[in-house]
Amino acid sequence: MITAELRDNCVEAVVFGELTLADFRQFESQVEAAIATGAPLRAWVDLRQMDGLTLDAAIEDFRFARRHKNADGRIAVVTDDDLDSIGAWVEQSLVNAEIRLFDDETMARAWLAGEAIE
Repeated sequence: MITAELRDNCVEAVVFGELTLADFRQFESQVEAAIATGAPLRAWVDLRQMDGLTLDAAIEDFRFARRHKNADGRIAVVTDDDLDSIGAWVEQSLVNAEIRLFDDETMARAWLAGEAIE
C-alpha cells in the first residue's frame, strides 16, 4: 500500500507493506504531475515500512525510469532497512534526479528544502 500526493510542488509518498503495481502507478501519477509543472522534481519517499515489491511493480518501475530518464530534481528517501531492493526501486525511478538516503525525516525534509546538511 502507498499514500502519495503532490503537496507544495513536492511528491510525498509513504509505502506500507508490499508495493504493488497499482501502488506504483499511484506514485507515477503524482511524479508525472510534478514533472508537468516544469519545475525540478522534489520527492520525499518514506520506505521505513516497506516489505518489498511485486515483480510487476518492479517491471513498471523500469519502464517508468526509461520514460522519464531525463527528469531532474531531488529525491529524499527515508529508510532504516536493508537497501538492496529499496535502493534499486528508488534509483531506477528517476535516474537523473539526485537521490539521498536518510534515516532521519527532519534531515530529509531539510535537504529537499535546499538547506545545508552534514
